[in-house]
Parts: sequence; C-alpha cells; structure tokens
Amino acid sequence: MRRSIALIIFALALAACGTSQPAAIPTVEVGNVALATQSAIIDASGGRPTDGEAAPDFSYTMADGSVHTLSELRGKRVLVNFWATWCMPCREEMPELQQTATDNSENLVILGVNRNEAPDAIAKFGNEVGVTFPLIANIAGDIGDRYGATSLPMTYFINSDGTISSRQLGGLSPALLAKHLDALQ
Repeated sequence: MRRSIALIIFALALAACGTSQPAAIPTVEVGNVALATQSAIIDASGGRPTDGEAAPDFSYTMADGSVHTLSELRGKRVLVNFWATWCMPCREEMPELQQTATDNSENLVILGVNRNEAPDAIAKFGNEVGVTFPLIANIAGDIGDRYGATSLPMTYFINSDGTISSRQLGGLSPALLAKHLDALQ
C-alpha cells in the first residue's frame, strides 16, 4: 500500500513538472501609453552604480510583445526615472519629463521604471497625465533594487556610451533637469 501511494505521488509530481506553461504577457488596455508589461534586471551583480560606471542592463517587454534592453540604447543619451503612481513628487515631475521627451525626441530616450505596481494601474496613470515615453512595469522591483531606488522619485542620467553621468534623488525641477541634461555626453 505504501509503495502504491509513493508511486502515485511520484507520478503526479512528474506530471506537474512536465506541464508548466511560460508566463503569459498580461493583457492590458494601454490607450496611448507605451507600456512595458514585464521587465527584469539583467546585470544583477554589484551594489548601487555610481557616476562613471556602466549603467546596469535590464530588459523590458512592451505590450505588443517586443523585447528591448537598456544596452540597445547605446549611442543615445538616456534618462531612467524610477517612480510610482502614489508618489506625489513623481506625479508632479511627469509633465516636465514628458515635455523634455517631446523637445528632445531625436537625442534623448526617457524610460519610466515603475516600482512594484501592476500594468493596469500604470497604463491608467500614463493616460491621465498624457505620458507617451515608455512606462515600464517592474512588479518584482529588481531593477529599482539594483539601482538603489528605495526613495522615489530617483532619476539616472546615462551618457551615450552607457555610463552613468549623474543621478538625482527627489523631484526634478526644470532647472535641475536642465543641469543634468547639459552634463550628458
């Protein structure tokens, strides 16, 4: 009897292992938002990056299924903003970031990496404030953890060679944003 029960349990365990399905990309009504529904850190080694170091690479999957990485943007200046919908300074700086994205569309890429919120909430927020640059859902929080973004907002300014020029903790005023952008190479 024990042997029969053990064999049944073993057979069930094997059957369960062989039927795993890949994680599906959530279906989200995105409206006008460029939404990445999934993301993950690629370069998980080391502590918080500092100025002059290579920006840790991460991947993000857009709602249309296309997969991108931060490292693909080498050759362009990049602003990576860590934010959340509940963060008031984050909400306040979004229109300025959108205007910056619009004014610098040929030589600057802005990526908004959300901390720990669902794609539906991010899409709703993005449509409310009129953001068209990519908003990236990072439910696991691993990208923000790697970058040390424990307080929000936090923004990294990345040179075209992929190195970090500077970072700003807290909301970006137009003057602070201009200062950081002027220093980008």
